[in-house]
Amino acid sequence: MNGKILSYSAGSTSLDPYKFRVIDSGQPAEKMQRLVSTFPALQPFFVDPSQSLVVDAYPASLGGMESMTRVITYLHPPTCIRALRLATAENRRVVFVAQPLAGADLLIQALGTQMDWPSELLWATGGYHLPASLQRSVDGWLAERGCRLSVLQAYGVAELDHTLLASMHRDQESRPIYQLVDPRLELDAEQTGGRGDSELSDHLRFGGEELPNHDRIESVVGGYCIHGNPSLYCEGALQWLEQWQPEDWLKHTGYWTERGRVIELQQRAGRSSSGSTLNSVSWPAMTSLPTGVPCQSVDHYEFMSRNGMSWMEKPKWNSAAFTQPGEQTNVLRAAAAA
Repeated sequence: MNGKILSYSAGSTSLDPYKFRVIDSGQPAEKMQRLVSTFPALQPFFVDPSQSLVVDAYPASLGGMESMTRVITYLHPPTCIRALRLATAENRRVVFVAQPLAGADLLIQALGTQMDWPSELLWATGGYHLPASLQRSVDGWLAERGCRLSVLQAYGVAELDHTLLASMHRDQESRPIYQLVDPRLELDAEQTGGRGDSELSDHLRFGGEELPNHDRIESVVGGYCIHGNPSLYCEGALQWLEQWQPEDWLKHTGYWTERGRVIELQQRAGRSSSGSTLNSVSWPAMTSLPTGVPCQSVDHYEFMSRNGMSWMEKPKWNSAAFTQPGEQTNVLRAAAAA
């Protein structure tokens, strides 16, 4: 192991000392080439390393970008802002590597300054689902500053490798449709059913070895759809997040929990509470809540104290409030409060 970089995934709960990846400078570089081949829109960011700057805010070492100039931010907002300003001063495109909620917070903090922005930013994200509503919000905010956003959603497995599949396209239901990037991952389920899709097993084959997987990968027309670990994510909660408006994302981090049938939302640092329970979120978000379930904002650091939240931890979007059968939405109660 001497002279090697050993990477533990910050998202893993395993304490096994041997559950690490060895960063291989050769294999990941080939993967970047396959990415560009699969997604030609990535070519301007990766073909000429002198034209881009990697702003790395990912909570694990990835590898594969050794030929590019890279700033390690350690999730530190001032460092991220300085790196974005450097890219602007050097007239370089930005490859911004960050998980969804942590990355959004860093970009929002940078948007709070009067700095000039680079003309193009590729947000390479992964670790968990990026809500389409958050992506649209960030896209709009950056466009107002003259910066064009592209998004690459990557899927990997903590102890195997990053970017086994990747997506730059969503279907009509706003679900990311992934393409196979790494041929070591074998996805060979037969197509079944009227829609021409099928569900793969809860195991993966990687490099010829079968391994357990908590996610569910579904073969669909045009690629693959990934359903996250149900112990962390439920469809009802994800659909609620899709109703969030830009003002909801500006005010809240996206981390939330259920306490006594109340959804408690973490405010962004420096944001003050409106003092109203139901009016903690926008009208579309309020009216898509299950009946009788209010939500209220909680101070950023108070939320951390109560729940032990960290930017390196995946959000738990699986509240029981969104899994009760026969629940109606909060329309009448929201209307009465208006």
